Amino acid sequence: MLKKLMKYELKATARYFLPLYLAILILSLFMGLRGFGGSFLPILDVLLPAILGITFVGLMVMTFILIVTRFDKNLLGDEGYLMFTLPAKASTLISAKLLTAMLWLFATFVVFLLSITFITIRELDIREIFEALRFIDVDPLLVVLFLLVMIVSVVQSILHIYASLSIAQSRSITKNRILGGIIIFILISMVFNVLETAVTFSGGFLMQNTTWFQILIEENYMQDFPAMMEAFKSMFTVLLVYTGAKAVLFYFLTKYHLERKLNLD
Repeated sequence: MLKKLMKYELKATARYFLPLYLAILILSLFMGLRGFGGSFLPILDVLLPAILGITFVGLMVMTFILIVTRFDKNLLGDEGYLMFTLPAKASTLISAKLLTAMLWLFATFVVFLLSITFITIRELDIREIFEALRFIDVDPLLVVLFLLVMIVSVVQSILHIYASLSIAQSRSITKNRILGGIIIFILISMVFNVLETAVTFSGGFLMQNTTWFQILIEENYMQDFPAMMEAFKSMFTVLLVYTGAKAVLFYFLTKYHLERKLNLD
């Protein structure tokens, strides 16, 4: 059922994303092959990057809007009557929305990388890039932790939106579910910001006598680079666990309100 739901969701959203992806890649390739400066129609050197930038901004805004509206209309609006008659659990419906949103965000990131590659295609030297990468000495575990933190942070952000919308529709805060969701989102963010600030200050006070903290404060971290790398790995690990815990909390809040507090009236 999850595959069928994702297939349906991808079809419903592809008509918005694919034309923008195509436009961005065509513009980027044209800019890269054309080059800059001293060519015909110099105005294009300003116009094309501006159009590309506006397109990227539009893509990011549209991605956010679709994440909100697809969840709201498909599960909390009139379409919810149909969706909740399907032989699928609330967890499956949430997972389908979440995974589809993640796929589009990943696709957007890939398109961004391709766009940069196309734009710099005339100056790009693949051999020099690989030669430079050979001399970069980075702990693979640090890279993995960083990537995991980025991925889990995105998941947590999407589930934060879902939880806010779910709570708003069940409590009938405003007549407009999205407006209510925005209010709940801000309130939840404020609570976590206060807690995180308190923990940060408390942690700084408790760790002020540790070796790595003293190295960081004294700006002598390059003298003990391995110790700093270990500290960063510890920080990323803590951040990963904390962000993952928030994601789990938002997931179960969403699931609870869809199963127990759903109000489609």
